[in-house]
Amino acid sequence: MSGSTPAVVASSAPLYISNIVIRLDDTSKKKVDFAELNIDSQRQEIRHISEQDRDLSKKFDPAIPVTTEQVSLSVHCYHTTGLFPRKIAVNFSLNRKDILANIVDHDGQRVYKVIRRKLTVVITIRQLQSTSSSILEICPRFRLLVIGKTGVGKSSLIQQAFKIKEVKVDENKRGEADINEEFTAPENERFVVHDNFIARRRNEPELQDKIHAVWLCLSIPHANGRLLENGVEEFLKSRQEILGDIPIIAVFTKHDVFVSELELEAADSDRYDEAALEQLKVDELDRLCIRPLKEVAGSDILHITVSAKQEHESTIRRLVDLTTTNVETFVASEAALVMMMAQRVDIGSKRYWRGLASSMNFAGFTMLDCLSVIHKDIIDVWNFHDPHCHLSSDQFKELILKDIDNADLPRAAQAFGFGLTVVAAIASILTALAGPALPIVVPIAAGAVLAKFAYDTYQQKTIVLRRIMTYIVDLTCIMQILFLLALTGPISPHIIKIAIRAYEGAGKSNVHLAIQSHHVSVNRNGGDHALDEIVRLINDYTIKAEEVQDLRTRIGPVDLRADEEW
Repeated sequence: MSGSTPAVVASSAPLYISNIVIRLDDTSKKKVDFAELNIDSQRQEIRHISEQDRDLSKKFDPAIPVTTEQVSLSVHCYHTTGLFPRKIAVNFSLNRKDILANIVDHDGQRVYKVIRRKLTVVITIRQLQSTSSSILEICPRFRLLVIGKTGVGKSSLIQQAFKIKEVKVDENKRGEADINEEFTAPENERFVVHDNFIARRRNEPELQDKIHAVWLCLSIPHANGRLLENGVEEFLKSRQEILGDIPIIAVFTKHDVFVSELELEAADSDRYDEAALEQLKVDELDRLCIRPLKEVAGSDILHITVSAKQEHESTIRRLVDLTTTNVETFVASEAALVMMMAQRVDIGSKRYWRGLASSMNFAGFTMLDCLSVIHKDIIDVWNFHDPHCHLSSDQFKELILKDIDNADLPRAAQAFGFGLTVVAAIASILTALAGPALPIVVPIAAGAVLAKFAYDTYQQKTIVLRRIMTYIVDLTCIMQILFLLALTGPISPHIIKIAIRAYEGAGKSNVHLAIQSHHVSVNRNGGDHALDEIVRLINDYTIKAEEVQDLRTRIGPVDLRADEEW
């Protein structure tokens, strides 16, 4: 702000004013009466909530978009010197260039402050809110009700599904536990487990307070054992009245035990060839579980068979997919996306990347602003346990940015798939680190890269689009490698640097060359073409879910060295 009348460029991205605070200096003899925010012909008054308040403030929800050239703030005061109070107005103008000189914080906001005639005006501007932020604002955590009797395997199921070391699930019978208790894990804050249904949560007005899905865990019975107890049968018969549209999935647990027993019986009897044995497994599961379940709950009840053993991880993925699909259909897409975040699945990106070429949200902002928002989206989606925020640090961003325009990197030989090539690169790094605990030294451009992008304004040019594409693919590949190295965290600079080195040895040069060689356009359809190329490259350099466990075994334990500096 200044005393002159600067212009806010109408064609640029809007500035969203979310909060205004006006403070008087302690030595001032003025008294603030009210203020006016004038945007073209629109006028917003800001008045005191209480007559006792010396300062003046107002939050705008939703934030006020500013796209016009004519914006001003007038603060009306009484001057108390002399016999009679004198009315005065202190005028401020909104200067876009000055606002953009302020750094965007982690919440996508700029705080702009100016002092004039013993008045301090603080304006909070919301800009470039990331996709993940808008999702998490509506639904910060996925709420899952997990019910089932003692010994059915609830704890093991949750540990496998949400990639955590431990979560306390109350094994008491239904109704005996504190129904308001929530069970969480410090290394994954995107989900909450309840083990008793809280009726009021069905009717909560806010999505973040509702139960989003129910897993009813049932142990596959032995021989002619009973699947459902009386209490469970009553619950299933009344589930529509109790749960409404909340999806419920019957989860048949310990499938590995069931299969092993059938295979042992078949081996003893010599009556079954391989095809007959597979059919026996299907028939027995239908007889013991599926038919009894549908007789009570109806033919539309969702059900799935799982095992919490590492070698049966694919069964957990199918449960997660079934849950996510039905939450999206019957509850809300935001809850489904947060469920996927809790799984560390790379989602949310397509919605954000669709606008890359036209980039209406990016116009007028610096490249650092644009890349910082993309960075936040991607690391939020991967949901690593990062208590010291190393993944959000400038040091990490600098390491990614240092080669962003460089396609002339040492070529990586990739005789195998990306996953095995990554493992080979990690093995080479760890071998070099064997012996004295020397830190990994990765060159950082001493802030020069960040400084450059902090002042380069986004423009609709091919080089800019390529930079964004490169940043997205590089960061996503590094996140995949971190997922191999530090599943439960905590994330440390040492482990990040191993991941970066491994990516450099496993395919970074090939990615950069592919993007530099790819014809990208900044016309109306260019964003779709850029998205297609991003998706293609990520698919080419992806670590398949079914490969993860084997690759982790090949790598072995890795020292996180939490105390190593950048």
